[in-house]
Amino acid sequence: MVDISTAMAAASAERSRRDSDGEKKKRRTGADMGIESFDPVKHVAKEKADTASMWLVIAFSFLIALLMRYVVMEKVDRSNADILYALPLLCLILIPTIHRAIMPSKFVELYKKGTWFKAGFLYVFVWLSLSFLLINPPFGDIASPKVSGQWGIVSESGNASYDFTMAAGTAITLEEGYNQSWLVMSFADNSEVTDTNFTVTFANVTGSQELVFDETIFPNITGDERTLLMPRPDSDMGHAYALPAGLGAGNYRIIIDIVEQGDPWVNPRTLEWDLFVVEPEVEE
Repeated sequence: MVDISTAMAAASAERSRRDSDGEKKKRRTGADMGIESFDPVKHVAKEKADTASMWLVIAFSFLIALLMRYVVMEKVDRSNADILYALPLLCLILIPTIHRAIMPSKFVELYKKGTWFKAGFLYVFVWLSLSFLLINPPFGDIASPKVSGQWGIVSESGNASYDFTMAAGTAITLEEGYNQSWLVMSFADNSEVTDTNFTVTFANVTGSQELVFDETIFPNITGDERTLLMPRPDSDMGHAYALPAGLGAGNYRIIIDIVEQGDPWVNPRTLEWDLFVVEPEVEE
């Protein structure tokens, strides 16, 4: 058995040996390992500074979006619309200056390069989101009406019945022999279609003429044809225009000029379609 005195002497000798051999391990602090010490006071101050920066950037984004929509946009036309994007993006360089001018110095000294990057990203996101909101109904309208579904020609075939011919893309082929035909389509818009002026021109090599709107024809279109022409019956507006009577074989051009008084711009659109009238096939 080993008594206490012997055990203590052995332990003391072991410690002496380690000290003499320089094997005593040195404790490494957080600073030695590259870990910054946590300062709760500094952390709270940085969070307050970042929060103040966030709200300042959001307010600045709202101001720029409102100025672009209700001041600049009212004074420029559609051909100069690029300025509505260029100017707000140039305002990115003002973000650091605005912070230094408005924020207290105790906040400004905490802002680094990363702050400006985050602020710039937030500014672009908020400005774009609000801008898209302000140029669409009910705050604005910069898009003219468009054809909602397909388009075609309704021809009177006798006995109060009608033949319907559907277009293929921007062209349609119609057999010769109908006494009266109408161009039919429906229009959809993000606001009221009734605020729009439609001018339909019918032309060939011999000349052109403006077609007359006929409100009595569209109600006669029913079934699948009406669904193809007017996929959203609650909001689409049906249009029918009388073609010249007794069309002979040949190629014709249909030009539809659409002009809408939008907000704040006038919204134009031009559609060009081709009508090919062919002689009916002779049965042998």
